Amino acid sequence: MKAEYETIAKEQYCVLSDGSELRILQTKATEKTRTKLTLFIIPGWATIIPSWDNVLMEAKNFFNIVYCETREKGSSKLVKKTKTDLNRHSADIQEIITQLNLDQKKLILLASSFGAMIAAHGLSHKKINPLLTVLVGVTSRIDLPPTTRYLIPISPPFVFTMFKPIAKFWIKKFKSEDKKQADKYLRVLEEADAKKWKAAAKLIMPYWHWDIYEKITSNVLVIGAEKDKMHDVDQTKKIYDLIKNASYIDMGTNKDVYSKKFVTVLREFIESINV
Repeated sequence: MKAEYETIAKEQYCVLSDGSELRILQTKATEKTRTKLTLFIIPGWATIIPSWDNVLMEAKNFFNIVYCETREKGSSKLVKKTKTDLNRHSADIQEIITQLNLDQKKLILLASSFGAMIAAHGLSHKKINPLLTVLVGVTSRIDLPPTTRYLIPISPPFVFTMFKPIAKFWIKKFKSEDKKQADKYLRVLEEADAKKWKAAAKLIMPYWHWDIYEKITSNVLVIGAEKDKMHDVDQTKKIYDLIKNASYIDMGTNKDVYSKKFVTVLREFIESINV
């Protein structure tokens, strides 16, 4: 099943400096309503495009869009001897922006959850310098069921199959505000590439990453959602406090974050800062 956005977007694979390839999807804004800005989206860990479909289908009317699928996703084509740490992930974003010849003075970086960690790493290490970075469901560590974050990195990939029932119960019981959100995360589990998850997990999941937020000096908008059980709003607010030039907007629910309403909120914020 494809998201509506996938049926209209141009697909391209970007070849990176280590030989790996990442899939991106692009659309150009509608001429009558377009701004001069490009929206570069970095979705969360293994996030499927249907999760973003409402946002993408609305945003395409106003922004040129680049939707980037990161290394842990099934679409990536990785070389055998590659790295999957945060430094490599943020280098991917830097290289793709360069390859596409994107003007960073007109670039809005929109990143969610794990994608927000990648964006923050790129910002803190001065690899990227967009006009504005929007961090959604931002976290300092990927949330997982107790103890599993330490087991995944050292377990062979086939153990992931055994882990799935535990993860499904945890998502349904503790990490979803409604059935629709639960179904979205459950589909992510079903489509997961165990080898790619393990490779990235052993370098990223066990650790806290507060330090990357403390070093950010560029303009950032932090989006919170008080009722989102998957992303700890206390962590979101702590990260907001760590970033020097940050603004904060609470969207209430995960459903509202991934809706047309979010695009309206984003456009109003951009207008308020005279971009």
